[in-house]
This record gives sequence, structure tokens and C-alpha cells, in this order.
Amino acid sequence: MRCVYGGLATFLLAACASPAPVTYPSPGSAPSVYERPAAGDIQTSDLFREAPPQGPFQPNVNLFACDMRMSNRPGTNGSGMILNYSPLVVVSGVVMATAPVNDVCLSSGFGYRGGRLHKGIDLFARPAGPIYSAAPGRILEVSKQSGFGNQVLIEHGNGVYSRYAHLASFAPAMVPGHVVGFGEPLGMMGRSGNATGIHLHYEILTGNYNTPQKSWGLTAHNPLDFPAWEGLDDLS
Repeated sequence: MRCVYGGLATFLLAACASPAPVTYPSPGSAPSVYERPAAGDIQTSDLFREAPPQGPFQPNVNLFACDMRMSNRPGTNGSGMILNYSPLVVVSGVVMATAPVNDVCLSSGFGYRGGRLHKGIDLFARPAGPIYSAAPGRILEVSKQSGFGNQVLIEHGNGVYSRYAHLASFAPAMVPGHVVGFGEPLGMMGRSGNATGIHLHYEILTGNYNTPQKSWGLTAHNPLDFPAWEGLDDLS
């Protein structure tokens, strides 16, 4: 197993209803993970440079498509492995996990499906696993929505936010105002809200939260489209 380090030390409105994946391609008997870099090795917003100690999460090296027939599937190789995937990406100077949950496959990509824009990516695992903070930040929302079900929104600084939806339950510390480090548990993957199966709907958002629309006025981006964190090359 090749490791480099995978946590970070300094630092829909549209309803989401993912079909149950048909296949679950695997990178091998034990998915490889990145190890965490040493303190001070990575970028983060100055707002959260003194975030709490990081959690246990170590991102998987690769991500596979659950079902090669999905309409918004990103480019893959013949084994279903997503091409040009990076487990850590840079969003406006903030290093973030591209898929903040372990041993999953992609059950829906970002983009149009069924005539509607899917504003995030869906990540499926069997059995369901814990969900982690993608970067250091402050909890802004912990709520139950009709579409998203149990959802958490985190502010990461530099106008960057992340959303985690359809959780089965929240971790005890998940209250607005709580500051998290990279890779801290937020709750368990579930199917609350408008979801046909257990999965995580994950969004990376940018913009100004301080408007009447709050998080619903932010702009959603494809987590797979951001540039890779260059520190991965240094640690490989």
C-alpha cells in the first residue's frame, strides 16, 4: 500500500436521490490512503490556522464510479477509476478533501441528471461509514431539511464552504459555532430527507453567506474540478 499523508494539520436546494449503485469497483483488497502531512506543511485560511487538532480521517488515494451508466459520470478508465482524481484539492487557497468519507464509490457526479442540476457529488459505501470535515472551519448550520435531510454546513474562510447532507445522525459536538480541524467526524452516512438510498451528498460552495438566502445563495462547484494540492507531489 502506497501512503503519503492524508489529513491537514493547520488548518440543493435540489433534492438528492441517488439510485442504489449496481457495481462497486475496488482498488484492491485494502484501499490505499494518504497519510497526514506535518504541521505547517499545507495551506489553509488564516481564519482557521489555529483550528483544533485534526481528526482520524485519511483520504483514499483513488475514487471509483459505482455504476458506469450514470448520466453525469466523470471520465473513468476501464475499471471505473475516475481519471485525474486527487484526494486533496485547493479551493481559493484552502486545502480540502475531495471525498470526505472512506472506502466509497461515486454514485452520482456533479451536473445534470434527469433534467435537473445535481449540485454536488454522491458517495456510497456499504456498510455506511462516518463522514468527516473536509477542511478546518466553523460549523454554520446543523439542521434538518425536507430535501437534504440532516445536513451540516461548514465555513472554511476565503469565501469557501462545504455541505454534507442525508446524514443518519450528527456527532455530539455538531452545533453552530463549533470549530473543527481537518478530518473530524461530523456524523454518520444515512438516507434522511429525499434520498432513495444511504449515501453522502457533498458540496463545495463559494460566495457570500451573509445574505438573506444564507447557504442557498452560494455557488456550487464540482469537487472534482479543483486543482490538486501540490504538496501531494512533495510527499509521494
